[in-house]
Amino acid sequence: MTNKRLNKFGTMLGEFLEETNMSINEYAYRIETTPKNLIDIINGKVALSEKMIRNISFVSSIPADTIFNIEQGYQLDNKIEEYLNKNNITSKDFINAFNIKELKNINIIDFRDERNNYTIIEDILKYLRINNPALLTNITNDNKIFYKSKNDKPFLLAIWLEMCYRETLKQSSKEYKKENVNNILEFIREQAKNNKLNEQALIKCFNDNGIYLSIVDDLKGSKIRGAFRVLRDKPAIYITKKHKRYADIYFALLHELAHCVTDFNRAKKGSIISLMDDKETEDYEIRADEKALNWMVPNDLYALILEDIQNNPIDKVIKSYDWPSSFIVYRLAKDKKISYSSKEYQKYNSLIEKGLN
Repeated sequence: MTNKRLNKFGTMLGEFLEETNMSINEYAYRIETTPKNLIDIINGKVALSEKMIRNISFVSSIPADTIFNIEQGYQLDNKIEEYLNKNNITSKDFINAFNIKELKNINIIDFRDERNNYTIIEDILKYLRINNPALLTNITNDNKIFYKSKNDKPFLLAIWLEMCYRETLKQSSKEYKKENVNNILEFIREQAKNNKLNEQALIKCFNDNGIYLSIVDDLKGSKIRGAFRVLRDKPAIYITKKHKRYADIYFALLHELAHCVTDFNRAKKGSIISLMDDKETEDYEIRADEKALNWMVPNDLYALILEDIQNNPIDKVIKSYDWPSSFIVYRLAKDKKISYSSKEYQKYNSLIEKGLN
């Protein structure tokens, strides 16, 4: 069962002609069309133009909005059916690709009729602000998404990007200038030094410096870490809540902030997506990682730390520097100088006690 709309407006119009005892020729004359075209309209073979909708509404007293909504719904169903047939999938397959159970649980989409698969698909498309499922992989600005992974979940990514975008609509961001990044870095380092992590304080800091920031749970099954894009002329950073330790989430933030500095023009053409544990990293992702790590622990300072730990206990070295301890052990672990399971890493890059708040 497809749940596709079976009754196009033509069916309603045919019933209207029977009820009013009007012939095809007479009604065609009244709405300024040919009898053949009217028959095609009744049989659902042609799409109605705005002019024809108004003519029919005027002559039959059927509200134009009613005609338009029925016609639009039927045409959308046809697009959905064409997409499903082309990709050799069922409407149920399509819905399940969006992790529909979770979508219902988090209640971000108002599903009108959960018994009708086509209506569910329409509600998803409406939430994503597209009128054709074929556009699903091209819904970012200028029709491009920059990411590569064998484990990507494009439909889940589409939902998450929209969730993040809608969060930016609640924010008021000031003018962005490149030098504002230094203000953000200073704020992040101060927060990290004191093992602080406050979602609203972070958003305010980014907004005050001209950058939108959305921190949004992703959908189960996806491997999204974050994203960077440009909304009109302002940068926007999106990150997930996957990160459980202080330095982990700050690194994710700094990675996207690095894109803001080095890939602003690229992001005008599409969203740059960062994934968890991605082994096929592009050059711009490697550069963003390197810049983020340098921001966490500047290269010259890091060189001193590496030299010190050759002759002194790591714990003593960490305490000797007035720098965020979590950032030091994070970079050391990233470079495999210590393990993620080491007591130093567990101690100084501790779990976030209350999570993001």
